[in-house]
Amino acid sequence: MSSGKYGDEFDNTSANSAEGYVKTIERALTNGWNKTTVGHHIVRNNIISDCEQTGIVGSLGAIFSRIEGNHIYNIWTKRLFNGAEIGGIKLHAAIDVLIRKNRIHNACRGLWLDWMAQGTRVSGNLLYDHSSEDIFVEVNHGPFLIDNNILLSGCSLSDVSEGGAYVHNLVAGAINAWQELGRETPYHPPHTTEVAGLVNVKGGEDRFFNNIFAPANLTEPRDKFGLRMYDAREFPLQTGGNVYYNGARPSAREMDPLVVPNLDPGIAIVEKGNDVYLTMNPGEGFAKHSTSLVSTDRLGKARIPGLAYENPDGSPLKVDLDYFGKPRDPMAPGAGPFVNPRPGKQEIKVW
Repeated sequence: MSSGKYGDEFDNTSANSAEGYVKTIERALTNGWNKTTVGHHIVRNNIISDCEQTGIVGSLGAIFSRIEGNHIYNIWTKRLFNGAEIGGIKLHAAIDVLIRKNRIHNACRGLWLDWMAQGTRVSGNLLYDHSSEDIFVEVNHGPFLIDNNILLSGCSLSDVSEGGAYVHNLVAGAINAWQELGRETPYHPPHTTEVAGLVNVKGGEDRFFNNIFAPANLTEPRDKFGLRMYDAREFPLQTGGNVYYNGARPSAREMDPLVVPNLDPGIAIVEKGNDVYLTMNPGEGFAKHSTSLVSTDRLGKARIPGLAYENPDGSPLKVDLDYFGKPRDPMAPGAGPFVNPRPGKQEIKVW
């Protein structure tokens, strides 16, 4: 399913270089691709499966859209095609796009946000069983928000971006994070397709608040679980309220994380017909961990564009609902995607 891509007689110049793709964007904007004329799609409650490249794709054509409630699976399973669009959802320029409450599994990449993910929100999605990673954020400069997601593949996140906010997620896989100094990519004034400038990606400068890091697949090196890999970045993380199980490690600069090194919370997915359940055991001390509500004020401004984390209409946001839409306690919102999971082994229906 394609949400649109700008193309012209010069478009093949974008195939092999960042500079060529930037020129394609410039021509698109010159020819009227903007907030008034393009995007605003609603892609809702579809079943998308057995696609041999990507389930939902777009390049500038998905701006200001909503993608929600879709079940996307069996993507690139036969390896009939290849290329740089392989994923359950693959978007270039997801400006002010809301991606929420989708179930995406058995793909190469679950969700791939490539360039110009500014004002993007990824909220309440269930991602698992991907051969590469659940979420890949590539050469973006923020602000974008990834909250209340369940990320259960061997690699949960590949981060070659900056200015992202990761809030109330359950992260069962590894994190790969690196710089991209050889490509300069666009950032924008707020809520528009106009280009404010081009810059490379030094990495870091992300926000991680109230997440659970609970390694469930230990095929990756232990130092890839948690946030320790960000410690060498020039621009430090903002962190708080995170929980680390089973050997996952906090950033060296994080104050008062809850670290439970010897408890495996038993994170696993169980499919029962069309229903999906998550098994977990958060332990006894989980509910007492100190957390604070995440909002526009707390997140501050992304460094490169100098912009706040806010709703597409410019209003302030609060991450005050959980995965199921239940209200969080504003004084103690808890960690992870669920409000106050009980102690002990449990099975939670998540789809």
